[in-house]
Amino acid sequence: MVKREFRNKYAGSTLGLFWSLLLPIAYIILYTTVFSQLMAAKLPGMNSKFDYSVYLSSGILAWTVFNTTITRFQNVFIENSNIVKKIYFPKSILIFSLTVSSIIELIINYSLLFFVLLGIGYGLHINYIAVLIIIIFQQLFCTGIGLVLSILNVHFRDLNQITSILIQVWFWLTPIVYVLDILPDGLKKIMSFNPLYYFIESYQSLILQGELVNIINLLLISLVTFLLGWIIYKKMIDEISDLI
Repeated sequence: MVKREFRNKYAGSTLGLFWSLLLPIAYIILYTTVFSQLMAAKLPGMNSKFDYSVYLSSGILAWTVFNTTITRFQNVFIENSNIVKKIYFPKSILIFSLTVSSIIELIINYSLLFFVLLGIGYGLHINYIAVLIIIIFQQLFCTGIGLVLSILNVHFRDLNQITSILIQVWFWLTPIVYVLDILPDGLKKIMSFNPLYYFIESYQSLILQGELVNIINLLLISLVTFLLGWIIYKKMIDEISDLI
């Protein structure tokens, strides 16, 4: 199922699975070029011309996968209606295959970023390997949301449009293209209620400073979200085959 997810994602394209390598490379090069060279953007208190690009890349790579995975989650039963209606099997397999494929995609993204950092002269640290922990927690959190959306989207087909709007709002409410310090104190307090903030900050702190932060928060957020999603999923999954 994981292999099938990768094939379907790039079905019909000439380069196929190579896009899973080319796209993150393109993102990294674009952000590094535009923001470090053209805009000369720098983080407060840092001296390297690449600091802001690394800051942006470390967050945007995670966000891009989160965004696409949420979209794929909510359409998973509709897109696979031919097998959902005809074959009896644990339908959660469709969900978890997406989870695994998105974890692989994130590992590819951050592995490429690792080599880019080496190429631009960043002194990397052994703590970088802890990115894998953040990736797993992030996708566990994402799966919890996906379990609920996959069910609700079968009942309410307008959910796709609503979710796309909310995702855009969520992006700008998360410090990915800006730093938290520029926000007024009131917004900083509100940010503490944004679960994705803790994931993005963890990537940024680990890659820029070598510090693993928010690990307890990530564990709690991911487990609670997943468990709540699983409970809702189990209560509603039996109706899916009749509604598709």
